[in-house]
Amino acid sequence: MSVEGGHWYRRDGSPCYEVPTKAGGVRAVNLRWDRKLNLVPSVTTALQVVAKPALERWKCEQHALAAITLPRIEGETSDQLMRRIAEDAAAQSKAAAEEGTRIHDAIECAFKGQAYPHKYKNHVDAAMQRIGELFPGVHDWVAEEYFAHPLGYGGKTDLHSPSTGIVIDYKGKDGELWQDDVHAYAKAIGKDGEPCDKRCDYDQNIQLAAYQRGLRLRHNVCANLFVSRTHPGHIAHKVWSRDEVAYGLAYFDAALALWKIAHKYESSFTTEREAA
Repeated sequence: MSVEGGHWYRRDGSPCYEVPTKAGGVRAVNLRWDRKLNLVPSVTTALQVVAKPALERWKCEQHALAAITLPRIEGETSDQLMRRIAEDAAAQSKAAAEEGTRIHDAIECAFKGQAYPHKYKNHVDAAMQRIGELFPGVHDWVAEEYFAHPLGYGGKTDLHSPSTGIVIDYKGKDGELWQDDVHAYAKAIGKDGEPCDKRCDYDQNIQLAAYQRGLRLRHNVCANLFVSRTHPGHIAHKVWSRDEVAYGLAYFDAALALWKIAHKYESSFTTEREAA
């Protein structure tokens, strides 16, 4: 099992995504070399020990699309073609992730009262309107907060309310989005023009539950916002019930325990608060 990559946090909650090298540059954290730093894994890093069928299916789709759209170059070997397909699929994934990050940053800026690129105004307006509709009595939203929990994990939340315990996470999607009145699943228009279900990734309530406890918030509902990268203003949501959040927390605890065993790394720590 690889110990490369992932996001890491110091015990004070500050992020530690890279470490300096002797040559004066930086490199990603490597658990084999950096155990003395006493870092804790992020929620998503800990969850790497369990399968993510939806993510793997999406990756396979990107490779399939690259395979059917890339013309073969004369004289190109099969190995060279496969390498180009993998590179093209990775480039598409990277572009989608980068655009999602820019939209995410714009929403963050809006909640902090900061300026953001005008091209994302429709994304931001739709997100803020939907949050207001879902939780009309909540006015103490905090955007982007880091944490490290003594159980041995850390993270960064998109949005949370200290008074209610509600945590919200944004997810980028492609295509038109609208709300399914029954299941509240995000839906999208496929490339063939036919509607295709895009169900919530199975672990999103797990992630939200871990964030909620990580910030020492009280138990409450949590929510995902699905923001369209390709159709500004299109948005859908999923509100996870208290029972679903409780299930997610139990699931995360099991995954975190497995992560520690798999990596032979005890990331738990004691703070003055716990010691008292």
